[in-house]
Amino acid sequence: MSKGYWFKQAKIANTAVFIEYVKTVVPWLRSVGGTIIAKDVNQNSDLNEWDGGQLGLVIEFDSGDAAQRAYESKTFQEYIKVRGLEADLSLSIIG
Repeated sequence: MSKGYWFKQAKIANTAVFIEYVKTVVPWLRSVGGTIIAKDVNQNSDLNEWDGGQLGLVIEFDSGDAAQRAYESKTFQEYIKVRGLEADLSLSIIG
């Protein structure tokens, strides 16, 4: 069975949103079988504190079906809707 991948980029506005993302989405990804295998962070400035920018992730799943199920899950869909991230999220699924 071939692996499945999310290629995900999100615009994250400030420190509070960034910390919440790390504390909620990263553990949830692990719980549905996702493993972050690459990340790219482009911050708006040189500050030591997050002041907005882009977070890019490559997340590996056991299969393309698992990647699709994670994306379509009620938990993930509610998260992006409640946080108003639909416009600030780009996500492609491969596999």
